[in-house]
Amino acid sequence: MTGFLYDIDKKYKGKTILIITHSTPAWVLFAGARGDGVDESLSLIHEHAEFISNAEVKELDFVPLPHNEDFELDLHRPYIDAVPLVCDCGGVMKRVPEVFDCWFESGSMPYGQAHYPFENKDTFDPEAGRGYPADFIAEGLDQTRGWFYTLLVLGAGLFGEAPYKHVIVNGLVLAEDGQKMSKRLKNYPDPVYIIDTYGADALRYYLLSSPVVRGEDLNFSEKGVAEIYRKIISRLYNVVSFYNLYAEGAGQKRGDGLKRDLKNVLDQWITARLGELKRIVTEALETYELDRGTKEIGNFIDDLSTWYIRRSRDRFKNSDKEATVTTRYVLLELAKIIAPFMPFIAEEIYKQIGGKEESVHLENWPVFAPSGLRQGKPSLSDELEGLLGQMLEVRRIASLGLEARDKAGIKVRQPLSKMKIKNQKSKIKNNEDLLNLIKDEINVKDIIFSDDIEGEVELDTVITEELKKEGTLRDLTRAI
Repeated sequence: MTGFLYDIDKKYKGKTILIITHSTPAWVLFAGARGDGVDESLSLIHEHAEFISNAEVKELDFVPLPHNEDFELDLHRPYIDAVPLVCDCGGVMKRVPEVFDCWFESGSMPYGQAHYPFENKDTFDPEAGRGYPADFIAEGLDQTRGWFYTLLVLGAGLFGEAPYKHVIVNGLVLAEDGQKMSKRLKNYPDPVYIIDTYGADALRYYLLSSPVVRGEDLNFSEKGVAEIYRKIISRLYNVVSFYNLYAEGAGQKRGDGLKRDLKNVLDQWITARLGELKRIVTEALETYELDRGTKEIGNFIDDLSTWYIRRSRDRFKNSDKEATVTTRYVLLELAKIIAPFMPFIAEEIYKQIGGKEESVHLENWPVFAPSGLRQGKPSLSDELEGLLGQMLEVRRIASLGLEARDKAGIKVRQPLSKMKIKNQKSKIKNNEDLLNLIKDEINVKDIIFSDDIEGEVELDTVITEELKKEGTLRDLTRAI
């Protein structure tokens, strides 16, 4: 029936045609003139109990449409090519037969966003080396065959080089069971719930520290986000709260700067550790290893909370200004480092501690430039590296000592007379400051280096009456 319309339109163009027919053919003619498919045609007849009444006259408007073999409206090739368009100039417009891939416009993004070569050549001109190539692009693994490829083809074809220097590819975030996330299956937690419960920064850190930033798939786990919140974000907030609690009592002012000649070994160590953090995160970001930089931030926060602050508590309680000034310096620098990773927490810390700029995100990226420690050393960098290694050894031995206490069933609040350490070419053997840290951590009176022990450490578990009284006093003090 629709073919009949196209035939008579060709034969009698410009003339009035009277078609006398029954109701069903009339309905089909109207549906065909609209380019309807089966479903649309049926909806047209269902709208009327009787499509056309006996002896009724209906006007049928008809314009040839691009259509497939079933006379259904189809704007794709080759059907669209059969329709000429009239230009305002009076001529006929025809489609150019060559067709680019649908990714062509995305691949043209570098030039399109700058409207090159028609304007903005002062900021973007590949031939002059301005604004091209990009330092990096970032997209999902599924764009390898789409955006990445067309960018490369166009850039190489037009200017002989790739339009990007680096590519950051993220993998797919899947449900915890490894299936594709599905709204129908509801096999993933609502992102709004995750952010409301743990914060946007916890979610951001979780993703940045995961394999998904290296183009690998990630089975998303709410437990993982909760662990980030508990082990990293909560600890960091606790450090800030601890600082705020004692800073005013130590007489510290917001403008107090860090001294170049730090006396306490813990202050020396945490500033050296901060310098190491700056170096590692900077290197990781410059090489686009986002997960490596992110994880190192977590390691540093753990060091800051569970070692520096914990071992410096007595100093804070005794209003040691050097401890609070060092902590403020570390927190301000840390806020700058974590700003790209945890932007909201970074801003809050920066505001609380008293940064100079309006926002931490307006600060310059911190550069690793270590301050002086004690004079007379052969090399500043050697000293910093040496101190980091020494503190690792201190913490390792302290961990062995605590493990020995646990096996002996003696609580840490009970002082012991001595602990023996296997005689070794140790970096800490003659360093009283470091040995005192071990004594405080293990709660022993003396440390002896000896070859006459089986393991690496050996505790003297004999508790004298005097030691017992001292332990009882510690328990009482803690209870009060």
